Amino acid sequence: MSEEKKDSTQAHPVTLAHSSASHMSKVEHLKHASEGLFYVQVPNSGRHTFASEIEALSAREAETIGEQAKEISKTFGIYKQRVRNESGKKVGEFIFMVRVKNPAGGELTAQQWLALDDACDRYGDGTLKLTARQGIQFHYVAGANLHAMIRHINGNFRTRGYQLTTLGACGDVNRNTVASPIDDLDAELPLDSHQLAHQVARELAPRTSAYYQVFLSDEAGHQVAPLHSEEPIYGPQYLPRKFKIGFAHPHDNSIDLLTNDIGIMPVVGDRDSFELYTGGGMGMTHNNPATMPLLAIHLGRIRREQVLDTVRAIVTMQRDHGERRNRRAARWKYTLRRLGVERVKLELRDAFGIALRDSEPAALPPVRDHLGWYPEAGDRNHHYAGILIPFGRVKDFESIRYRTALRQIVSSIEGIGVRITPNQHLILAHIPQSHREFVEKTLSDCAVPFGEAIAPLHKLAMACPAKPTCGLAMTHAEHALPRYLDALDRAGLGDVDVMIRMAGCPNGCSRPPTAEIGIAGYGKNDYVLTVGGARNGSRLGRVLYPRLGEEQLIQALTGIVRGIRDDNPHRLPAGEFLHRTGDAELKALAAIAN
Repeated sequence: MSEEKKDSTQAHPVTLAHSSASHMSKVEHLKHASEGLFYVQVPNSGRHTFASEIEALSAREAETIGEQAKEISKTFGIYKQRVRNESGKKVGEFIFMVRVKNPAGGELTAQQWLALDDACDRYGDGTLKLTARQGIQFHYVAGANLHAMIRHINGNFRTRGYQLTTLGACGDVNRNTVASPIDDLDAELPLDSHQLAHQVARELAPRTSAYYQVFLSDEAGHQVAPLHSEEPIYGPQYLPRKFKIGFAHPHDNSIDLLTNDIGIMPVVGDRDSFELYTGGGMGMTHNNPATMPLLAIHLGRIRREQVLDTVRAIVTMQRDHGERRNRRAARWKYTLRRLGVERVKLELRDAFGIALRDSEPAALPPVRDHLGWYPEAGDRNHHYAGILIPFGRVKDFESIRYRTALRQIVSSIEGIGVRITPNQHLILAHIPQSHREFVEKTLSDCAVPFGEAIAPLHKLAMACPAKPTCGLAMTHAEHALPRYLDALDRAGLGDVDVMIRMAGCPNGCSRPPTAEIGIAGYGKNDYVLTVGGARNGSRLGRVLYPRLGEEQLIQALTGIVRGIRDDNPHRLPAGEFLHRTGDAELKALAAIAN
């Protein structure tokens, strides 16, 4: 059955267009009753302001926020969490994760980066986490620090057009709009799609005043009612689930274009035309065949002047037709396939006036790592440097001081820009030729691997935070994948060029389904192993092992990666070798002991 005909929701979906509110989920009722995220509705207890729960945290009168307030807080970029033990039980202290929205990965000024660096010491655990969607996360934030931290992030720092905020970084809205970090830096094809990414981010940002009233007003400015709660695009109930938009570059698909709800890529030779993809998403639920990772479908081409209109139109369709009872069936990827691709194309053309042109899609570019030195577009006297940040954790370890190196470099070079890549790494942009030696020496002094010192195995490895903080995680990921890579290094396999991605659950935040080797948590010490994704993100991997314990997983990885190197006579890229090699042969390479 084709992807267009798969029906991943129930026979009678509950939508705004065709259903009454009484049939919708509790989360939908909470969003509606919040009047623009201002109030928290508690069953059998009436309602109170969300601000009152934040004030109780700041006064140390409460350990955390309530379950209903938790749903409101997500749209403000906040996740309620509790530290978990090895069995997965939430038994530790109450904490929060705070995520900064960062369209197109930046570009952050030196002042903005240093402010974020300061915040991780003042309010967090001394680290910054770079996300696979080019955002920044702070972990282990105490409730008493939450209000002050968000005020700090929203401070008046020197910008390059985008003020730091956490609003819309999570929740049932458009999440961080991603774009190739080299969009305008690529010397061979400099473009300006990042400007469109910023426009989309502004257009789809929540409009309610609640965020500003709760976190950014001074004492005299506190309100007992919302100043305005209207959401002209989202409406009073926002979207049925999160929504993700990305802009690829014709030379770089590091954003994984086809994993987005909307994916857009400029057409080479016609900078006013863009390829339009829609309906991608990586999340699924174990043992629920109605859920699955799906790649976006090519709809055709649109003109630059209609990019914003097209995005708004698809978001509107998802708002009106998305499932609102079963959240597992609520993503746009399921709505699209339930409505049918031809109907969606017809709606875009007839109802929204989009001049969508049928076309054959251009070939997708590979996922690039961006590590090392590259000349910038322009005068060629400046370069950008890609810095590997293992699994996105910016931290000073005992042997390697990432934070210190970055702080010294960013503080010392006038005009430097900081960009986050979809591979959880950093790009330092606009470095004069005269400062290259300083950058390399600073990195060396702090023992930060750079350029050719980085083994291929490590360049595209990616992992989500998972346990012990993420409430959805079934296993470790960020704390586990380094051990697995170390085992491969010890086996002499560090020079094998293969993309390995790991997530602690099947939601796929680090995008394992499109990896050449993907790992997803299944239980306390069980993992799903997938193989055969394409380096350009055009193919999902297949399940090779539905359940493996950690020792078996390490053994399988070692055998399979060795097979890519030693049993690959045509020297196929890792993803192609794994895709073309049968399961029986790959399992023979894995040689897992019973």
